[in-house]
Amino acid sequence: MLKSPKIWSNIAILLLGVLLSSAGTVLAQIEQKEMIGEGMAAGSSLISREEALNRALRDAIEKGVGVLIDSETIVQNFQLLDDKVYSQVKGYVKSYEIAGDNQGEGGIYRIKVKAVVALGALRKSIKGLNIVLEKKGRPRVMAVFSESIDGLEQPGAVVQTEMEKAFLENNFPLIDRAQMEMVKSRDAALSYADPSKAAALGRRYGAEVVIVGQAASDLMDTSKPYGVSVYAYQAQVSARVIKVDTAGLMVSESVESVQRGGGRIPTAKKSLKDAGRKLSDLVMKQIVEKWRSEVYNLTSIQLICENATFDKLNLLKAGLRNLGAVESVSERSFVNQIGIIDLQMAGDANMLAAKLREFTDPLVDITGKTQNRIDLKFLE
Repeated sequence: MLKSPKIWSNIAILLLGVLLSSAGTVLAQIEQKEMIGEGMAAGSSLISREEALNRALRDAIEKGVGVLIDSETIVQNFQLLDDKVYSQVKGYVKSYEIAGDNQGEGGIYRIKVKAVVALGALRKSIKGLNIVLEKKGRPRVMAVFSESIDGLEQPGAVVQTEMEKAFLENNFPLIDRAQMEMVKSRDAALSYADPSKAAALGRRYGAEVVIVGQAASDLMDTSKPYGVSVYAYQAQVSARVIKVDTAGLMVSESVESVQRGGGRIPTAKKSLKDAGRKLSDLVMKQIVEKWRSEVYNLTSIQLICENATFDKLNLLKAGLRNLGAVESVSERSFVNQIGIIDLQMAGDANMLAAKLREFTDPLVDITGKTQNRIDLKFLE
């Protein structure tokens, strides 16, 4: 016998409720997890107990971080994990119960807890942009675009403005445009084609990252619905992101946008603005992912070695390979007593520079250092 539509409707609502309830349960299981944490503190007073408890909760959070990050990486980069994550214990522990308490026996308080750690909040903090920016030393960004409408160069720089607005909204330190008034469209075009020129431009204005781009908006077609002129403009915008210290290419992206409107120049600028915003989102996302990978995984560093000889370079490469944090070492060139070595490591240039200063064979002097480059000189 066929059931009425109302009965089928009630059954559908019931099934939907069951599905939503199940999904919520699964989501909750994913976003939080029970962790065992242990902590201890000297003494047997209440203050010692509180200290031991805080350490046990922090231990539980660290184990929660371990769930989110590869175990090997967390060991190698333990010192890179932000203290803010571990200092905000109450923000990440939803609840806990004491699983062990030795009451300070023997003058050492030991506490064991079962803590429910909010992995969702923890993940958000670990991936937080500000943490990444701080770990990278808040690199200064410079954007330079050449722009044209219907083949004619435009001084308005619509795309550059959109790019700068988007980066400022996300707390990226930018080079003040007033400092770059002398940068001409020709400089932007040359820098787009040659990363070394883009890097030189960045060094001139104190930037660590340079975004160079080209933007053009051209008339596609016109129409006159109801006797009113409507113009269609297509904007094509491309950008390359260059690390200033190594002239290495970080990101290369292009976008398009078609807009229609009642005036030629306003419509052309509208298409440039829309393309500029789309490009900003794409470029920013990729820059952050690159930096995040370097902070929590491996960093690429280039060594520029003066006064180099064949034997000294080989000794240096052997020494680097013996450092536990260094994953790969490759010699890029050796010309006129200048050796260039590229390496990947868990850590940053500061850590590597400190290790290099401990080398005795070969003996080196650090003469310069940036985020992804160390300049050194072999000593006799």
